[in-house]
Amino acid sequence: MATVRDEADARRQLRAEHEREKRPEPREKASSVAEPTGAGAAALVADGSDVIALDYAEIEAAKKALDARHQELSRHLENARELGTPLADGNGPVSHWMRRSFGLRGGAEAGGVQQALESYLAELASLRQTLDTVAATHRGNDEEAAAVLRAGERGA
Repeated sequence: MATVRDEADARRQLRAEHEREKRPEPREKASSVAEPTGAGAAALVADGSDVIALDYAEIEAAKKALDARHQELSRHLENARELGTPLADGNGPVSHWMRRSFGLRGGAEAGGVQQALESYLAELASLRQTLDTVAATHRGNDEEAAAVLRAGERGA
């Protein structure tokens, strides 16, 4: 979030943003990918040959971490369902608007807590499925390459 001091400052920031958008982003090659950091990140090893090797144990650890986050968010979603109930207290001039605001934010409607948590849960499930797919595909490629190498050794 940017702080704007006056109209001239806002124009200056807007011009700078437009200039950044015009510059092309440099594309990275696999050889320039560094090992990721952070909890649950699968180890990527870039050896300069534009090849990425996966550590299957790290993939499994990442999936377990995702499962733990999924359970945690599921618990939060269950707690958030209580927020969707209308507020009964108050009869002042702002009580109607507060009741409506809390109902929307706690509810399952767009912009509500429940809707956001359900979206997060869907993203976690999608990420876990993608990890499964990538690991299975990579493992299949590794096994196929190993079979070809074994066949080549027998034929030699």
